[in-house]
Amino acid sequence: MFRYFCGAFLLVAVLSTNSSLVAQDAQADLEALKEQADVAYRQRDFSKTIDLSNQVLAKSANDHVALYLRGSARVELGIMTGKIESLRQGISDSREAIRHEGKGKAEYYLPYIFGMSNLADMEGKPNHAKTAKTVVDSVLEREDLTNEQRANLYYQRAQADMRLKDAAAAEADLDQAIQLQPTHLAAHMSKAELAATTKTASEANAVFSKVVQAFPDNPVVYNNRGMFLQSQGKAAEAVADFNQAIKLDGRFIPAYINRGFAYMEAGDSASAEEALSQALKVDPSQAGAQSLRATARLNQNKVAEALSDYKKVVELAPENPMAHADYGFAQFFSGDFAGSFQSLNQALAQDSSMRFLTPWKLASAIRAGSYKQADYQDSIAKPEGSRDWVDSLVLFQLGQVDAGTLLKSIHPDDQEAQKAQLCEGYYFIGMELLRRDRQKDAIGYWKQATKSKLPKLSAYRGAVFALKNSGVEVR
Repeated sequence: MFRYFCGAFLLVAVLSTNSSLVAQDAQADLEALKEQADVAYRQRDFSKTIDLSNQVLAKSANDHVALYLRGSARVELGIMTGKIESLRQGISDSREAIRHEGKGKAEYYLPYIFGMSNLADMEGKPNHAKTAKTVVDSVLEREDLTNEQRANLYYQRAQADMRLKDAAAAEADLDQAIQLQPTHLAAHMSKAELAATTKTASEANAVFSKVVQAFPDNPVVYNNRGMFLQSQGKAAEAVADFNQAIKLDGRFIPAYINRGFAYMEAGDSASAEEALSQALKVDPSQAGAQSLRATARLNQNKVAEALSDYKKVVELAPENPMAHADYGFAQFFSGDFAGSFQSLNQALAQDSSMRFLTPWKLASAIRAGSYKQADYQDSIAKPEGSRDWVDSLVLFQLGQVDAGTLLKSIHPDDQEAQKAQLCEGYYFIGMELLRRDRQKDAIGYWKQATKSKLPKLSAYRGAVFALKNSGVEVR
């Protein structure tokens, strides 16, 4: 759910600018701004880092320290938000910082290399990662590097290796980084994450445990091992690790949220709600915790409280289409179809690629009396052979295909897709039967939907909610 690497992907170094030697007040002000930007970066307040760096660059356009800090922040922000433009701006800033510094400071290459590796992911172009490796190789040829600088470069080369699907090279580079700097936390954690995807579960667990032994007082290592254990279905062990992370740092939000998520995945919504409430006491602005608590509350049929949470998430993240969608699902389950239609419509207005919302929007519109055929004309007009699952759900609700035809239109090959689509199909069939006052028949289909055991799927949660409100025990 929430991994954490101690905010040290780029390992930005403290940069000496000899501000004490500058007598002029204006220059001293610029030095102070750069120091503040550096602090903001270390606190992972990347927007503030960019703002402070911009103030410096407005008065000194070629200030390499400000360019370096802004570039590092833009790279991190681009990765966090998935915005390629921010990532590319960070890479450009880093290039300019290297050019204007002029002496080849090794740290200046880190945001550029890391940015290029991640750009390879975002754009699906491995050549970006190859470029990153080429740059690392050229810098490593220098003889004036410290062990720490070399370790950071090997770590960054490992990131490029991973993008190039070369696990052996990545592991070798991470080992080299750790040998040069045994306390290199990011390298240790990357090695564990690599093991989780390339080795057996027992081997990966052993690597995570070695990291815990090496950094027994660091909450990050317990949090990340907990996430691995959770992925293996070991909820109790995962919660124990999250608890230890919180014990070490009472304000370590990722562990709070992950603990709540682990409880929810284990089917203990009451404990999940309590855990997530604790997270929100530490930081009320955590939209992720608020959203998960809303789901935990909805699972317990605490409808009013759940809706209040979902509404708060929308207020915290109004530009996030998924926040509107989640609120819309909850409104739909609770019978507020007009509100659901508005929320789902808003989500689609913000991101038209979220076509999976269209059947839900239609279901809300039909029940709220706001159906307009033009909104669904694309699905209606498609020839039978070119329809996808979304089209089938739309046409089923419009009475243009029957239930049997709907269920036969699931994905022919992908088993995961089949499972999810069957769950959705059973749920929507049940809802249509309910709309025709055939509740007993609807319950049978909702029971079929819950057999999928897909708690992340809205249709599954809707089926559980519908069964509970029909007085049926969900197993």
